[in-house]
Amino acid sequence: MGVLDFVSFEDPNKVGGSIKATIHKTGKLGFSSGAEDFMGIREDCFFKVGFNNNDANDDSIYMVKSDVENNAFKISKAGMYYYINLKNVFDKRGIDYKNKSYIYDIKKENSEGTEFFILTKRKK
Repeated sequence: MGVLDFVSFEDPNKVGGSIKATIHKTGKLGFSSGAEDFMGIREDCFFKVGFNNNDANDDSIYMVKSDVENNAFKISKAGMYYYINLKNVFDKRGIDYKNKSYIYDIKKENSEGTEFFILTKRKK
């Protein structure tokens, strides 16, 4: 037996793309195709969007998926990609998306039975 008998090769058609979100110059939070699959994003879903007010050094975005609009932002689609228009939120928080680049990696967490996503800003 050779060493390759124990190797499991990945299928590039099943791995998906990178799991990230980007703030566009228009103030929209756009999602990669990998993020769409990872987060289960569809046109008919909503996300609650929040920030950690207890830690000034935490610049992550926290998101909880919701099937209803109650205190949640609607997902929109442009072409093949999904986004949430958060311009007013980013303006209120002083995020300079017009002059700086913001890319976030996304991970899934669970707290007390609630699944949520943490968007962590990439370091330059």
